[in-house]
Amino acid sequence: MLIQNGKKTNITPLIGSLAWSSNIDALGDDITFNYAYNDSPYFKQYDMIREGDIVALLNQGKVIKHYVVVQISTSGRFGKSITGFDFGWYLNKNKVVIQFKKASASDAIRKLCDKVGIKHDIVAIPTLITKIYKDEAVSDVIKELLDQAKQETGVTYRMEMVDQTLTIKKLTDLVINPKIKLADNTGSFPAALSASNATRTTSIDDLRNRVVVVTSEESTKVYAEASDSVSIKKYGLLSENVSVDAKNKAQARNIAKNTLKDLNRIKEELTLDLLGSDEIKAGRLIDMDVDTIGVKGRYIITSANHSEANGIHRVTVQLGAS
Repeated sequence: MLIQNGKKTNITPLIGSLAWSSNIDALGDDITFNYAYNDSPYFKQYDMIREGDIVALLNQGKVIKHYVVVQISTSGRFGKSITGFDFGWYLNKNKVVIQFKKASASDAIRKLCDKVGIKHDIVAIPTLITKIYKDEAVSDVIKELLDQAKQETGVTYRMEMVDQTLTIKKLTDLVINPKIKLADNTGSFPAALSASNATRTTSIDDLRNRVVVVTSEESTKVYAEASDSVSIKKYGLLSENVSVDAKNKAQARNIAKNTLKDLNRIKEELTLDLLGSDEIKAGRLIDMDVDTIGVKGRYIITSANHSEANGIHRVTVQLGAS
């Protein structure tokens, strides 16, 4: 659905290939589609999409997400390629100057959103923030605040745009069990059972079994250290340094412990195809059981790439250990 100044136009008949995706490392989701166009007089009435317009993606009348049209590419006389991003795009494009003095991370993020006019729904995050940010993108500041909260508390938070509202929740609250129904006269079944083309990769390249928390100032002061002797004996010493401001040194022990817990493990990545469900998106936890590659357990969706063609909705997902 194309939305221009409040007017809605169903452009589905003019859409060719359609794809939308989400990634845990990106704040915003994106959409791409081909749009029928040529330079004949008959088609001029349909040449209506412009940069900055809003496109709504719907499934059986239910809005999945709104996107801002950011880029339009025209190839020759026929067809256009449209690229849009959800409203997280505005958090990536706005820079701020802001100071926090012992503000909770959740209050700090609310203040950031208010400065750029973004609605928000944020779970309480007690980590205290004292810092000045200059000329940094709002999205980068939010990521840094959530990283600090994870280091100090061990809790992982997921941020995403739910329509026009920045939403932040604990990752543990985002477990899904999407169901698929192939036809109106058939029962539904878990989307995880439709897994195909599965690939599993394991690696110790990013494993770290010793973490040292040091001052970010120009000195060699060590605030805390955590290590795993069993892992060091098996894999050899793999060390990571974490720099913190002096005002955060009271949290150094927690930072060392939580960082070690996060890094001291074999990295596991899965790639597989599923029948599509609107619930499947980055930052969700899903239970998988794929005997052919020895996979069974709960995984986090790190990316989800959806496509729709000939009435068939598919999604390729990348998963990591939760």
